[in-house]
Amino acid sequence: MNEIDELARFRDTVPVSVTSRAEQLFRAGLREERPVVPRLRNPLTRIPLPWRLSVAVGAAAALVAGIVVAVLPPGPHVLTAKLLADRASAAALNQPAVSPGQWVYRVVEWNRPDAPKGMPSRGTEAGWETADGAVTYGDNYSVGVDTGDNIPSYSELGSLPRDPAALNAYLVRLVYPDSKPTEVQKGLAAFSVIEDMLINYVLPPTLEAEVYQALAIIPGIQVDSHVTAIDGRAGVAFVLPPTPQSEKLEIILDASDYSFLAQASWLSDSSFHEVAVVRMVIVGAPGSTRASLIPPTAAELLAEQADRAVTFTNSLPLIAEPGTWVLRTLATPSGEQTIWATADDSAQASYVHGKLQICSRSAACAKSTQWLMPAGPSYTLVNPPFPKGRPPFRHLPPSLPASLPQLLALLNTYRTGCADVAGDCNAVNAMANMIFGYLNRGGTNGDWFLMLAGIPGVTVQRVTDVTGQADVAFRFPFTDGITEILLNAGTHRLAGYVRDGVETVITKEVTVAGPGSRTPVIVHPKPAPFPPASHR
Repeated sequence: MNEIDELARFRDTVPVSVTSRAEQLFRAGLREERPVVPRLRNPLTRIPLPWRLSVAVGAAAALVAGIVVAVLPPGPHVLTAKLLADRASAAALNQPAVSPGQWVYRVVEWNRPDAPKGMPSRGTEAGWETADGAVTYGDNYSVGVDTGDNIPSYSELGSLPRDPAALNAYLVRLVYPDSKPTEVQKGLAAFSVIEDMLINYVLPPTLEAEVYQALAIIPGIQVDSHVTAIDGRAGVAFVLPPTPQSEKLEIILDASDYSFLAQASWLSDSSFHEVAVVRMVIVGAPGSTRASLIPPTAAELLAEQADRAVTFTNSLPLIAEPGTWVLRTLATPSGEQTIWATADDSAQASYVHGKLQICSRSAACAKSTQWLMPAGPSYTLVNPPFPKGRPPFRHLPPSLPASLPQLLALLNTYRTGCADVAGDCNAVNAMANMIFGYLNRGGTNGDWFLMLAGIPGVTVQRVTDVTGQADVAFRFPFTDGITEILLNAGTHRLAGYVRDGVETVITKEVTVAGPGSRTPVIVHPKPAPFPPASHR
């Protein structure tokens, strides 16, 4: 079989759905008798590395400047960094396009020989993360992108240099903004930031193609064409050799289709850390494992922003014991109101005709008191007490389920006075009650907002609240109860709600010494021997 026949055989393996640019390159290769790469297999098999997400996306209209898409003809050959970059770039350019808020489910297998005593050194974990790395869901260790990382923000990716050398220089300046690094330090900085970008983001296709080209021109970069990932798959790797400043680093690609496979780094004792992606699926919502490229709705995007605002914030949540008193100032259409309540909402106080009146849930006055927490799960269910003793704990206190469908089902069992009992009105009311009626020990659970996005008929509306502040509202199609939950349009932090047609905005929330006090106090709860298990 001659070379042209071999190329034709390769062409027969290419699905008809290749991009027009890839088709042009293939035909050009036939005319010039230069080898070309066949179309990759299912693009949904492309995945990220350790504890975070990096999935190549989008079918690109053209290749990055300077890329030669090539597979050497049969016979002995050496896989160079340039050739590997070309193959990886072609893989990136043929991935499906997804939006920043798209959810991706992944299963990763990891190895960490230096794990603390008593902790496993190897394991598998699964979870969900948005394509922009901003929000996570599930039991994985992924924490998303936070301030302080030497990595461009997702919104800045479109403005990065489109030349590999210029991109490397830009990335080096992120790590060394005020100093002049050595050539070795420059290479390590560029390699590390590229690795972080692949770990944290679903990069735009052309940019991902370019970062592989940028890897190929890092001084001293090497290729290992025979790598076996910890999950047993064959791989090929970009290798940054060890230096006095760093250990050996690898970015590993699948040897069959050049999609991202794993990341590894070596320790001084020659043991290594590695995270390999066992499975990756682009999905429509957290909790789902069914492949879907349907972009997120406005409600889903708002839920993600609210989740991130709660999970990644520079201000610590108010932390208090159940009996700690909390001062809240409420703005309503009829005027401002000040109330005091315990953190578990078991008692409430306010001034009536100039006299401070305190009422507990068990008192006769409870029936005529307008509680911020009218109905819903108990405080101890929302904030379970710390278990006693040392782990592993034999008896854990009950808590709310971590699964969004299970949480929705449980919250719907609470009777909150909704007329629309067939819908999810009770669940929405119970969630609002918990958010605004309790002072949660660890702050509001961000995952709860993801549940709100799935309420049938929910919409997103921009509104101006009673204080004149610009808000974004989850608006629900209910006839009574909670019909809106308001978020600040700038910060996406909780602002207030609309219940039975009346808007309430919480303008102040501080812990105080007791009912009637207006002086904020810092609460120091009793330290727990071990933190409670997270819902995430």
